[in-house]
Parts: sequence; C-alpha cells; structure tokens
Amino acid sequence: MRKKTLLGVGGTMLVAVVGAYFYLGVDLSPHQEYVEEPAIAAEDSLPARPSAYGIPLDGFRVDREKLKSGDTFSALLAPKGISAARIDSLVRLADPVFNVNRMRAGHPIAYIMPDDTDSTPAYFVYEADQVDHVVFKLDPPCSVHVEKRPVHTEEKSMSVEVTGALWNDLIGAGADPSLAAELSRVFAWTVDFYRIQKGDRFTMVYKQQTVDGEPYGQPVLLGVRYEGASTQEAFLFEKDNDKGGYYDAEGKSLKKAFLQAPLKYSRISSGFSLRRFHPVQKRMKAHLGTDYAAPYGTPILSVGDGTVTKAGYTAGNGNYVKIRHNHTYETQYLHMRKILVKQGQAVKQGQVIGEVGSTGLATGPHVCYRFWKNGKQVDPRREVLPSAEPLAQREMPAFAQVRDGMLARLDEAEDKARHTSVATF
Repeated sequence: MRKKTLLGVGGTMLVAVVGAYFYLGVDLSPHQEYVEEPAIAAEDSLPARPSAYGIPLDGFRVDREKLKSGDTFSALLAPKGISAARIDSLVRLADPVFNVNRMRAGHPIAYIMPDDTDSTPAYFVYEADQVDHVVFKLDPPCSVHVEKRPVHTEEKSMSVEVTGALWNDLIGAGADPSLAAELSRVFAWTVDFYRIQKGDRFTMVYKQQTVDGEPYGQPVLLGVRYEGASTQEAFLFEKDNDKGGYYDAEGKSLKKAFLQAPLKYSRISSGFSLRRFHPVQKRMKAHLGTDYAAPYGTPILSVGDGTVTKAGYTAGNGNYVKIRHNHTYETQYLHMRKILVKQGQAVKQGQVIGEVGSTGLATGPHVCYRFWKNGKQVDPRREVLPSAEPLAQREMPAFAQVRDGMLARLDEAEDKARHTSVATF
C-alpha cells in the first residue's frame, strides 16, 4: 500500500511539474545571457543637411543659369545689388586662385539666394569644369575659394563585334566616344584600321573617371584584344618613374618607328599599285603611294620622327612635304591644302605637318602618302617596320603578373558579350 501511495504521489507531482512547464511557459532552451546592443546616436539617423557647392542650404535657394556670351563678372553681379567696390574686392581676392576674365560662355553659374527674399545673393558660383567650381562669398567678410566635386575611378570592360563603322559600333555598345580615339592610339602601330572587316572583334578593359556618374577625362585602356585576320593584344605596363607603355604578350613594345597611316580617320581611296588608271591623266601608270580620302582641312601627321627635307609645290604633287627619318626611310605627303612645317625643321611622330587638300593633280580632297626604303618606293602596308625596345628581362615577372590578370579579364568580358545581347557591363 505504501508503495502505491508513494507512486501515486510521485506520479501526481511529475504530472504537476510537466504541466507547469507547458502552462506556465517555462523556457527549456539553452541558457543565454542578454547582451545590450550599442546605442545609436540620434544624429546618426538624421538625413544629411542639404548643401550645394559645399554651402549648407538651410534658409537658402539655388538659382542656376548658364554664362552667356558677353557676360562679365561685373555685369553679372552689379544688377544683383553688389557694389562696384565689393566687386573690385572680390576680383582681387580671386586673383590667387582664379582669373575672372577666364570665365567662358556656356559654363554653369549659380546664385545662392536667401530663401525668403529676392534681395542680393549671399554667394556666386562659377563652374570652371566638372570638378572645379569657384565660390565667391559676397557678404562681408568676402572670400573666394575653389570647391572640388569628388572624382571616382571605375574599371569597366567591353567586347564589341564590328558590324560596320567601328566608331558607331562602340558608341552603340555604350562606350564613351573618346574610347574609340584611345583604341586608335594604342593600336596605331600594329593594327591597320583601314582593313578592319565585319565580324572582327575588339575586347577591352579600361578605367574611367566619373563625376556625379558622368565620364570625366580620357578613359585609360588597361588591356585590349583585337581579333581579325590575326589576333593582336596590348597590355598597359607602368614601369618605375615612367608613365608606362603598351606591350604584347611577350613584352615587346607595340610602339613602332612609324604610324600605320598619316591620318587618324579616313578611308583608302587608292592603294599602292604598279599599274593604275590615273583619274586625271586618263592613262595607265604606276601609283607608288597610298591615297587616303578625307575632308578638307583634316590634319596630316608625320608617321615618324625626322627632318623635313622638302616643303613646297609642284604641278603634279601640289603642296607637299618630304621627311627623312633616318638613313633607310623617307616619307612624302602630297596634295596638301596648307603646309605647316618648313624645310630643315625637325618633326616628331604624330606631329601635324599639313592639312588635307586637293592641290596638284587631284580630283578631290585626299593625301597621297609615299614611302621610301633605301631609296626605293615601297608599299608601307606590306613592310615589317622596326619596333621600340622590349621590356628588360628584370621587368618580365612584374609584367607577366599584370598580363595574366588582364588576360583573365579579357576572356571574361568576351565570354559575357558572346552570350548576351548587351556588350557592356
């Protein structure tokens, strides 16, 4: 009996305990101590105060305009109630940082006005460019300083298949127009842009500075691959105390002794030929040059360093320039509208030496480009031209690291472009 009673009592107590857990909400989970979260200061949750040009705008508004032709610093401020004496003081204060006579039409300007009145402005701002804007504090004590917008650098990649004009294809893919010019500059010695075909592909990795989301300055190509009749690659490698240059995968400089062409943008209207029908003389004869058609006034560039040996006029050549580059090579440029160098003058590769015209025996604006090797006229587009010095052996490990990383980026960009309808990302 006693055992039953004890069991009965014990059973009753067990049921009571279990019931307590369920009905009284006792937590059976592992024991955890409360840890107080760090307090958030009240001001951290407040929105930033509105500002413009580094000026808090509490109690102010911004009236923006564009500088018009003929506007002067004085003519802008005098109608706003700023005295001639104060304008003169502001001009002198600005002199160490900005010359007010250098303000240009079309640039944005702004007046920071008190919010509750149309009285005189408290500040005047001139935007010199995307980054720099000159802030004039008009209320005494007056001051002038230059504010700068933050500049961000983004690394981007792009792969574009040529469908027509390379320029249009790049723009259509979302590239900044200046990227086409950079591409032409990097491959100026190794890719003949007049032989690019539909279906060729350019893949590139580049860095672009932006201000408020808009491009700022020239893009810088870090790595480029051109796939056409052959594959050409270029990698930017910056050596110690040097701006750097572009090299192929083996560390050989892409820079050649001569540019591929004497014009940046044009088309070949007639190639080098031992037998061609002359459009003016109406007979078959040799054409020992390459004609590049371009609009009147297009700059003509010297394809290499050298000295001007002739600069003048003949009935057939029109205005022309001839340059000796060394004991082996000479070049000549015919039918110029204007000659911009003199005989005996030293010129650099890429220097403008004249303008496209149609003087002499010519039916339209173009430059006839002629090339001599060891005193004999040859087709420069078939010549293997000398290159600049390759990288030193001690520089190759660092270059290889840059190259290999860039090859991976180029492969990634090309793979994405081939599998998506959008070529930029």
